[in-house]
This record gives sequence, C-alpha cells and structure tokens, in this order.
Amino acid sequence: MKKIVVPRWIQAYFIFLLSNWLVFGLLRVIFLYVFRGALTPAHYHELWTTFYIGAKFDFRLAGAVAIPLGLYLTVRAFWHKASYIKKGMCWLYGLLEAALLLVYCTDFAHYAYISMRVNASVFKYSENALISAQMMWETYPVVWILLGLLAWGAVGYFFTKKVLAYAFARDDKYRWKGNLAWFFAGLLLTGALMFGQISQYPLRWSNAYHSTNNFICNLTLNPAVNLFDTYRFAQSKEYNEEAVRKYYPQVAKYLQVDHPDEQTLNYVRTVAPSAHPKNYNVVVIFMESFAWNKSSFTNPDLDPTPFAKSLADKGILFDHFFTPTSATARAVFATLTGIPDVSAVKTSSRNPFIVDQHMVANTLTDYEKYFFIGGSSSWGNIRGVIEHNLTDIHMYEEGKFQNEHRNDVWGISDLDLFREANRILEADQQKTRKPFFAIIQTAGYHRPYTIPEDNAGFERDTKITEELAKKRSFVSTAEYNSLRLSDHFLREFFRLAEKSEYYKNTLFVIFGDHGLSAPESENMPRGYVEWNLINHQVPLILAGPVVKKPQVISQTASQVDIMPTIMGFLGRGYYTQALGRDALNDRREPGAFIYAWAQEPHPIGFVQGEYYYQILGTDGKDGLYRPGAKDFNRDLSREQPARYRHMKEMALGLYETSRYMLYHNKKHNETDKQ
Repeated sequence: MKKIVVPRWIQAYFIFLLSNWLVFGLLRVIFLYVFRGALTPAHYHELWTTFYIGAKFDFRLAGAVAIPLGLYLTVRAFWHKASYIKKGMCWLYGLLEAALLLVYCTDFAHYAYISMRVNASVFKYSENALISAQMMWETYPVVWILLGLLAWGAVGYFFTKKVLAYAFARDDKYRWKGNLAWFFAGLLLTGALMFGQISQYPLRWSNAYHSTNNFICNLTLNPAVNLFDTYRFAQSKEYNEEAVRKYYPQVAKYLQVDHPDEQTLNYVRTVAPSAHPKNYNVVVIFMESFAWNKSSFTNPDLDPTPFAKSLADKGILFDHFFTPTSATARAVFATLTGIPDVSAVKTSSRNPFIVDQHMVANTLTDYEKYFFIGGSSSWGNIRGVIEHNLTDIHMYEEGKFQNEHRNDVWGISDLDLFREANRILEADQQKTRKPFFAIIQTAGYHRPYTIPEDNAGFERDTKITEELAKKRSFVSTAEYNSLRLSDHFLREFFRLAEKSEYYKNTLFVIFGDHGLSAPESENMPRGYVEWNLINHQVPLILAGPVVKKPQVISQTASQVDIMPTIMGFLGRGYYTQALGRDALNDRREPGAFIYAWAQEPHPIGFVQGEYYYQILGTDGKDGLYRPGAKDFNRDLSREQPARYRHMKEMALGLYETSRYMLYHNKKHNETDKQ
C-alpha cells in the first residue's frame, strides 16, 4: 500500500491555522481569569460547554484568517514565481495579527467598561472621535498597548516568514493533479471547521447563548466573529425615543401601566396572583401556518381542521385573534416576549443586540420547562432567545429524540415530534412530580407538504379539485391535504396525551404562528383579503380538561397576549414591561397591532373590532376601514374623525413603543416581585 505523504505546503497551512486557534483559545482562558469574579459556582458546570462552543468560534476565525495564506500557498505550489510576493504575505499577516490583537484589547476594555463583549456598536464611537480618543488616552495605557501591538505584529511577520520557509524548504515531487487534490482536501476541511457543527445549519451566534448567565454566554463568544455577526444590525435604525415619548400617554393608558412616567418611559405592570392560583401543566402548541381563512371555522363544507374545531367547541375560542407579523421566527419571539417583532433587518431572534429579554414564563419558578422542535433550534437563531432567557429550559430538537425519522428540510415529522414530546413529558412528570410548561413548535404544514410513510392512518382527500381548493383559500390540493395532515397529527397527540397521567391537569394552548395569504379566498370577507389581514388572523384555542366552560371570545386579541392570558388562567401573579395583556380578564380596550414587514413601505395597522386602521410606513397614505363590510375600501377617517385619530395613535404608538421595547426588556428576577 502506497504511503500517503502530506505536502509540506499543506502542513504549513494547518500549522498556521492551528497556531492561531491555540492563541485564540489562550486569550479566552485569559478572559476567564481576568473577569472570573463574574462567574458564580452555580454555573461552573457550564464551562465545558462554553469552551467547546467557544473553540468552534475560534476555529471559524482561525480559518478565515488562514484563507489568504492558503490561496497563496496553492498558487505557489503550481507557480513557483509566486515566491516574489512572499514578503508581501509576511507584511499582510504582520498587520492582520496586530489588528486581531487590537480587537481583543478593545474587547477586554469594552467588557471591563460595560460588561459586554465588543460588537459593531463600537464603531459609533467614531461619531465623536476626538472625545473618544481623549477618553481612551486618559483611561487606558495607550502607549503600552501600541507597543504591544507592534511587537505582536512583528511576531506575526516572522512567524509567517517561518511558515512559508517551511512550506517550500524542499521540492516535493507532486504534479498538478496531486496538488489540486490536496488543495480541495484543505479547502473542504477548512470549510467544515468554519461551518462549526454537524447540522443542517452552521454554527451561529445564538449557539453562544446556551445559558441564562450572561457571563457564560459572553465567555463563549469570539470578539472578532461577534463584530462581524453584529455589523449589519448595528447599521439598522433602532428606535426613535422622541416618537416613543410622543405616544407614551396613549400607550401607557392602553396597557394600564402601574405608575406612568413619561420621563423614564415606564411600562411596568405587576399583576397580583388570584386567591387560588392553579398548578396546571401548560402545553403551548405553535401550529405552523394555522390560518383562520384555511381552517374549518371558515371552511365547514371542506372541514380541513375538524379536530381543532372540536377542541374549540369544548374549550375557549378566540375568533378575532391576530398575529403582529406573518413569519414563524417573529411569532416565537412575539409570543414569548410579549413584544411584536418589528425589526426591519431580518428578525429580532437573529439580532445579537437584543437577545437578552424578560419572559413572563419565568414566573413559573416551580415548573419544569420544555421546548420541542422537529428541526434545529438554530433555525432563525431562536436557540439564543429561548435558552438564554427561559431558565433551566430542556431543549429537544432533531438528533436529541429517541425515535425520529427525518421527514424533509424541516426535520422529523410532526407525528414523531408529538409522540416524542408526549413520551418525554409523561416520563419526566412521573419522575419529578412537578408541573410543566412545554412549547411544541410544528413545521409539517409547510412546503414541500411532505406526507410521511408513518402517518397514523392518514388518508388524502382526492375528491377536492384544484379550482375549489384555490377558491377556499388554498394554493393547491397538496396544501389542503397538508393542513388536514397537521390536524390529524394534532388529534394523534391528544389521543396519546389522554392516556397519560398529566392530561387531566393540563391546559393546552393551540394557535397558528401566522396566517397565510390566498388571492381568491371566497370563503372570507373580501376586505380581509384585500387588506392582507388573512396573513395575520389565526385561531387561538384554550383546551383540555381544565377548561370547564366552553365559550367564544370575539373581542380582538393579539399573539403578544398569549403568555399573560395563560398566567391569568392559572391565577398566577407576574411582572411585565412588554405589550401583552390578559385577553381573558382584561378587556378594557381590545386591539391588535399589525406590522407587515414583508411589504415596502411596511404597512402598520391596528385592528379593533370591525375597524382596521392602516398607514404605509410612518408618514405614508393612511385610512380607517371596515374590512368585513361590502364597501371595505371606503375610508371612514372623515366620517369618524375621533376613532380615526385614536386608532392612528394606537398603530403608530404601538409600533414606536415596540421598537423601543426590543432594547428595553431586560431579564427580571421574578423572586424580587412575587
């Protein structure tokens, strides 16, 4: 067997990459030592995870730094005259290594100053460059830092020179085919190291937020990678404090703030517990795209969601319920934080600047908490929002279940997800005897509309025509059957849950993460289609044996109200500074904020009963309408000026307040308030 000999230029490349990786790892150890006072004994066990994930971030940076060198070495292996730019490569890496050390120095100083790793917001200091420079001169040993940077740059220069000398110290007898093969091998390995994990999704900043402890998460981050990850969010406009103050009186009144204060922009409400709080288990089920216009509530002759309708008939149905936006990651964020995701750049779950959020669910300190998803929680970076903010949450995703079969791009089937969730909840409650709060996020009712082989006896409806499907809010018969399948799997989950010990003491909260558009939708009032409200209207169902009195609530409510409504049902006290309200017990002024992020300019709206106010952007064309009426396009702003002004103030006020709250809803210690 022929012995495999690795060319020296490939060896040199990986020596360089690994050397940088080791230096970055050493700097992480130094960071831990310098700021060790922030680490509490309760989180010592998380250090292994921190250094493991941190090492992968360091590999990403080391790989990025080594790429120019790798390209040069490859060219040099094919074309010997490239040795003329050897000195240029040494100078490049002298400067690059000094620049990286500068990032680390800035990071240490930044963390010492405000307990936050360096991010792209640091570039804002350049707006007052002279003041910032003077502050640095008076605060830090600038001369010694500069000397250190020069010295490290020299190290980078001579180390690169040494690596290049080693790479071509002798003539390896490799022809172009051999060199090409080694080039692709090195490229593939570098790409794998930078991808960071064996998963559908690459390593993302949210992987660093695996703990509720801020220091642990900060220790996991790599400062240079964090600069890159946060750059695009630093360029986006955050919020307009002047506009927030303008609408504060109206919003504070709408929210019934405990102690309104326009100067401090206080939105805090502390809700007292009832005389007899309950310890019901809670299962929150995000039904993918469970749109009102596609359900059995509006399609009784097709009856695509008969089981969900049967749950509503025996439970509590909100039939005028809206999501602020029409995207799943935004829905997860809005539901758990109580703040509409009005981010114009990607989604709030993807924004490292606002990962720290208070969640009402943390009031349930005596509960076990679970999150189940059939795919990866790296999707949409929801991992960071959930793991970082929900205390002691048990995260279950593809690869962590006992029995799972990958279904399509979205991971395991919803049937497998429901079966595993039921199995885990049943086993854990028998073990802990504690109530639980669980979130199950489905994804099956989604293109490509896969129907798995194991489908619990599901049968397609082959009688419906494509024409009828489109008239009844579906894009195709495949979509129609996919929604039927989603309902079928929900039935299967309840069939399993009913056999468990936990079922009789459980509140099930079922709703659509967002609505879906359909241009024909003859089963809906035309105004709901034309004004795109079908993108936002979804059913909200409270079901289970603990719901004693079936009822239909037609007052307008919003997805941000879900967690306060759950707490109200349990009779639990809680603290909040977000927009969500208890839709069961607080009906002083119903309403739902709408933000159509996918359109430009973004329509901003407010639904209240039969009325809908909409404005394009914050200063575009606007109007007051009744989408359920025959003359749905008729602008009522002149006929009802008082209602028009009030709903305009609510739409713009909730929009500006939401933007502000994204950055001012930091985690709160519930034990201080209960």
